[in-house]
Amino acid sequence: MRVFRLLMPLATVAILSLATACGSKDKNREVAASSADSTEVAAESVDEAPAAVIELAKGQSLDLTSGKPVVIDFNATWCGPCKMFAPTFEEVAAENAGKALFYSVDVDVHPELAAEYNATSIPLVVYIPADGANVTSKAGLQTKEEFAASVSELLK
Repeated sequence: MRVFRLLMPLATVAILSLATACGSKDKNREVAASSADSTEVAAESVDEAPAAVIELAKGQSLDLTSGKPVVIDFNATWCGPCKMFAPTFEEVAAENAGKALFYSVDVDVHPELAAEYNATSIPLVVYIPADGANVTSKAGLQTKEEFAASVSELLK
């Protein structure tokens, strides 16, 4: 029993050391690969179009004066359904790029904006027509079909 008590911590340390060493090798490979491609990435990013989704950073505000409809996804980094909805939001935003402004707003970064739009349940998508009248919203996880249909309705 005493031998087991002595060997168990040593075995744990050995396993953790191996796991860390393996992870470091993979990270080093990724860093080396990304360094080698950094020139290409820099050249590509100059020609890229702006992102379809605007992630509202701290200190930024919504542009409601562009004359375009606005779609806001209120979310949080700790919210599982928000993470599940994010790819759908980005995909539909890319399909409708230029027709509306698509914002991703973290409720923890912008609590005042979340309160203004009554984002008490997330994910919450707010649809604001170009004229600013008849603002609607839908809380909860949406399928791509549901979300695309709501965006199409907004764009009419």
